[in-house]
Amino acid sequence: RSHLLLDLSYPTAMRPFGLWPLLFASPAPEISPAGQVVNHFRELYRDLDDANVNVQYTPSISFNYVVPPSETDSSSWRCDSQKDVLESRADGADKFFQCVSASHESRKPLALYLPGLDGKGISANLQFDDLAETFEFWRMTVSTDDKTSFTGLVDAVSKFINDAAVMFDRDVVLIGESFGGLLAPAVAIRARSEYFRAHNGEEHLLDPIKGLVLVNPATSFEDTNWSTFAPLLAQLKHLKDDSGQNSNLPFGLPTPYSVVGGLALAASIPDSNQFQRIVSLITDTKVRSAEELTDVLENMVAGFGILDDQLPADIVEHRVGQWLPVGSKVVNPRLSSLNVPTLVIAGQEDNMLPTKKEADRLVNIMPNCTKMEIEGSGHFVLDERVNLTNAIIESNIAPIELPKIDYDPIADWELPSDDIVRETIENRVKPLRNLVSPVFISTGQDGRRRMGLSHLPASEDGKPMLFVANHQFGGLDLGIIISQLIEERSIKARGLAHPIVFQSGNGNPFGGNDGPAQTEQVQDANGDPFSPGLFETFGAVMVTPRNYYRLMQTGQNALLFPGGVREVFHGKDEAHQLFWPEKVDFVRIAAKWNATVVPISAVGAADSVNILIDAPDILKLPFGIGERAANNSANVMSARFDGDEQSELFQPPFALPKPLPARHYFVFGTPMDTEHLDHSDKEGCENFYDNVKSEMMRGFDDILQARENDSWKDTARRIAFEQVTGKIAPTFSVNELH
Repeated sequence: RSHLLLDLSYPTAMRPFGLWPLLFASPAPEISPAGQVVNHFRELYRDLDDANVNVQYTPSISFNYVVPPSETDSSSWRCDSQKDVLESRADGADKFFQCVSASHESRKPLALYLPGLDGKGISANLQFDDLAETFEFWRMTVSTDDKTSFTGLVDAVSKFINDAAVMFDRDVVLIGESFGGLLAPAVAIRARSEYFRAHNGEEHLLDPIKGLVLVNPATSFEDTNWSTFAPLLAQLKHLKDDSGQNSNLPFGLPTPYSVVGGLALAASIPDSNQFQRIVSLITDTKVRSAEELTDVLENMVAGFGILDDQLPADIVEHRVGQWLPVGSKVVNPRLSSLNVPTLVIAGQEDNMLPTKKEADRLVNIMPNCTKMEIEGSGHFVLDERVNLTNAIIESNIAPIELPKIDYDPIADWELPSDDIVRETIENRVKPLRNLVSPVFISTGQDGRRRMGLSHLPASEDGKPMLFVANHQFGGLDLGIIISQLIEERSIKARGLAHPIVFQSGNGNPFGGNDGPAQTEQVQDANGDPFSPGLFETFGAVMVTPRNYYRLMQTGQNALLFPGGVREVFHGKDEAHQLFWPEKVDFVRIAAKWNATVVPISAVGAADSVNILIDAPDILKLPFGIGERAANNSANVMSARFDGDEQSELFQPPFALPKPLPARHYFVFGTPMDTEHLDHSDKEGCENFYDNVKSEMMRGFDDILQARENDSWKDTARRIAFEQVTGKIAPTFSVNELH
């Protein structure tokens, strides 16, 4: 293998923790947010070049092995110990692939990531850690000055597959993003006729490519205008202006190419969420002095310079003019005969390529292709909102049965990162807040009300809190309550939700057909692509006796709606009533684990609709309407373990929303400690149960009376005020509750 050059040299500027060294460096001067971002991306590009062990196939093309982060000293693919681990194992290039395979006893399938036009894969770096834990994970790197032909790229990847997989009788999953999504099928087409494997003294044709993952693939290049725009953009390299070097500015001016190209990428790459972050960064940057203005301008120039450094104009001209059109002509006519299990991951807001349309085309023409559309994501779809490893494991392309991680949704759940929490609240909860302007009130042990949640008990390790609430009409209150507890008090309450919430997550999300799978999955980019949704991401579990018991047993906080579906679909004259079961089981279990019970009285949703036909009356409607409604209800799993589908009517009443939704009020009642309540004392538990209900009714009575003095409660002025000022509209005085 004379073409293999094993590079175990250490990177000159390793940054294992992204921005952390910048934030904690001392005594360096304070760095602006824009400066931190620029430095972060420069360091990330350096690490993409240097962080992992490079096996070079040409002077400008290498394949980098990522040691599983759990085997390193920083749990990251970006660390010095990546090379420490392998340096102790590798004994020359000839034995390197064998050494890597032996490190996991050849149990892991091999996965190879092929990057976009930048040749580095910066858009997918957040996926590398998870991929390296599940797969023997490699990533291709193409240097900034490389002008290899498209055929040369296919040759290099094919040689790597031969050395790393074919020689060891192994399978490969190719992951191609953007341009890599065009290169991957070209390699798969080549592989069908190139590799042979000896068996019983005879050579047999071998196809080592067991799956393709095409992420926003550039197979749609011919349907774009990039073939016209990119050469025009590249011509701006001739307009370099060196006058900035002779100006009085303390920094040079950006090139016309970097400015125009940077603006073009900024307009086509980010999705709405990513663009919002960029805008927030700009608006949060304060300029209070000439020095700060200079810093901002320097960082703008440096930011534009990243494009000059990583994708120079002549390289863009070559890659867009040679790689993409040649690849399209090679690949597209042959896709219909490429019978390899394929998953297309498509960002629905991709503005760089017509990915949504292309995903449909690939599913229709490829014999064994599925698609997963990521709602709300653009061209850089592989950010922290998507788990690519799970996508591959759950799809039909996994080459072997991968070991599933035993995940306990009760004991192992963790709240998502602060960024995801903020983004989810901004996109999912805030629109509802803007309509209903919720008012939160808490109650101290003295029984007096306070605005806000300051008088809720603090979370204590090992001592659970149980929030018990009425379920408002429509059942949209869970997100409002959970988010407020997180934001205001950092209290993580696990919602106990109806089984229907989780039914969409059952089974294989790609369908169960045995033939060529041509199904689709539309997912939200704010959550894990293969979880049933944000409910589970934010801690919700199915409301079962076992789940409730284990939450209390493990000292976690929970949110329970004892009235369930009956309260959600209440009738015309049933607002602000409790439809709780006679059994007091939730009290007994709370008492067994010394939980603190906090009643919540919620008001407002019932006043936002006009109920015209009650749910039981819908079942009596003629012309088969009632019969269909009854059948649909009977097919819904009951939330009560001791009931059947007939005992719980899962049928909403016929209701029309009012022009203006009513203001919502949430009264957190007096905290009620069960520490001195014996869970085996039937009478004591019944009395406690009645006391909880009485406290709930006190909350209803107080808020229904006090809200009559809320001059903002049902007016358009309330919504307009909040939109203009960004503040919560005033409400009644807390003294009205006393």
